[in-house]
Amino acid sequence: MTTILIGGDASARSEDAVAFGRRLAIASGARVVLACAFPYEEAPNPASNKLYRDMLRERAEQTLGRLRDGLTDVPDELVSTRAVGRYSAPHALHDLAVAEHAAIVIVGSTHTGHLGRVRPGSTGERLLHGAPCPVAVVPDGYRTRPDNEPLRRIGVAVDGGPEAQAALAAGAELARATGARLEVIGVRSTDAFSAAAMMAGPSYGVMREDIERHQRDSLAAVVAALPAGTDAEAVPLIGDHAACLIDRSAGLDLLILGSRGYGPLRSVLLGGVSGPVVRGAHCPVIAVPRGVAAPLRELFTPTAATA
Repeated sequence: MTTILIGGDASARSEDAVAFGRRLAIASGARVVLACAFPYEEAPNPASNKLYRDMLRERAEQTLGRLRDGLTDVPDELVSTRAVGRYSAPHALHDLAVAEHAAIVIVGSTHTGHLGRVRPGSTGERLLHGAPCPVAVVPDGYRTRPDNEPLRRIGVAVDGGPEAQAALAAGAELARATGARLEVIGVRSTDAFSAAAMMAGPSYGVMREDIERHQRDSLAAVVAALPAGTDAEAVPLIGDHAACLIDRSAGLDLLILGSRGYGPLRSVLLGGVSGPVVRGAHCPVIAVPRGVAAPLRELFTPTAATA
């Protein structure tokens, strides 16, 4: 059985992460591990203080108990909690993701962001650079959405690279599992046809039409190659890559991005586009690791229940 790992603390943003994790758990039937790190290293040292450690652990366990109440409709036997003594919460979640063979790690946004926008805090930021599995960051206020509201539209940003293919595979798995419509989003920069020399000539209009036609045809081919039964559409956009994806996220229930095209394999690594998008999106964002051909395949199956 696969595992959804949710990182939590005493802030309301953790309730956002739990609300999104609940949706994925119901759709997949996966087990859920709720984790809370408290600032204490378990390894014995001259400064060890058992009473202080026990107090911090008790507070963490109380937080986990409160967060667990948000996992309504998830069977009790599929939910477990972990209070972990580590000064670094990202390190604790990273180690737990490895130990639990997590299919995805979910965290909330920072409390300093704008309502309804993704603003990963320090834990999310550090997880997004090196996590061993997909990482979901959930926008502030997500917890206020109706529990029975389904995932209707899932977007995946593609650019033809292998990292985008991994994101597309994850999006297709999730769309089929939840019955959502998949948007295959491709963004073409205006730099391709807006140089001064090009704009001055009579062929500018023809060149733009050719580039836009090629973009539409390329995305249509990507959609046609998706597994049978995937409800998908091509969405060609023109403009700044990050700005277009952030704007488009306002109409999505989830956006999936690939990692940058270099760095360690099987790690989430944000690049020049994915980084700004994760920090400004209006919906939950999942960033998938490099070198994983089919992320989320273990989590979602064709027979999963609809969220």
